Amino acid sequence: MHGYRAIWYHTADEIAIRTTATHRRTTGDRPTHRDRDFTGPDPTELPRLAEVAERWAPLTPQATYAHGLTALVEGLLTTRN
Repeated sequence: MHGYRAIWYHTADEIAIRTTATHRRTTGDRPTHRDRDFTGPDPTELPRLAEVAERWAPLTPQATYAHGLTALVEGLLTTRN
């Protein structure tokens, strides 16, 4: 039951996040989370975010669902001691 729920949440979140971001980019009604929060962060307040901010946009469209799902399933199948 827990494994099914974890896989379902991973899948549903991926669909919701990508659908919402696509909708916001095409309609222009509101900026995406990335566009709002990753545009010019203050390096003194958020040094790590400022460091990766310029690379975030090209990384976003990369298909990571399968990689994340594989890691999730492998973690679920790992024998616990």
